[in-house]
Amino acid sequence: MKRLLILSVALLAAGCSPAETERQEVVVVDDAPVAATPVDTVSISVDDAYIVAPLKGRDVTAGYFIIQNNGSDVRLVSASSPIAAEVEIHTHSMSDGVMQMREVDGVDLSAGESVTFEPGGLHLMMFGFSRTEGQTETPVTLEFEGGESVMLTLPIRERE
Repeated sequence: MKRLLILSVALLAAGCSPAETERQEVVVVDDAPVAATPVDTVSISVDDAYIVAPLKGRDVTAGYFIIQNNGSDVRLVSASSPIAAEVEIHTHSMSDGVMQMREVDGVDLSAGESVTFEPGGLHLMMFGFSRTEGQTETPVTLEFEGGESVMLTLPIRERE
């Protein structure tokens, strides 16, 4: 199981006041740092993250993961990827015996809480998905209320 871990780390230099403290995101995959992007207060970890390759001839697909909030309360409000024209946060619901997908305006993540994005539930819906031949992963940026964002690299799983 590949594990992505994102931590907010306060970097304090000798003599710096709290106002001069810089926060930095550290992304760890299989115990090796892979990226660093400035953030303010977002501190999450992501497990079991992947995108399902679209059906042949289609450009719509979905992304799944388990997101754990290790910091203060946050709200996930959107996502994006350079290989999708649009990414929306969706959920499934049953209405009059018919399963329907609907876009949601965000997902609240209370401190210490985890939320699962999975088939039949919350998921990232990706429209205009276009990858290069042999591409097996892609960056996905999760954007939080307040302007913070976290960039992940999600593997693309072929359909069986």
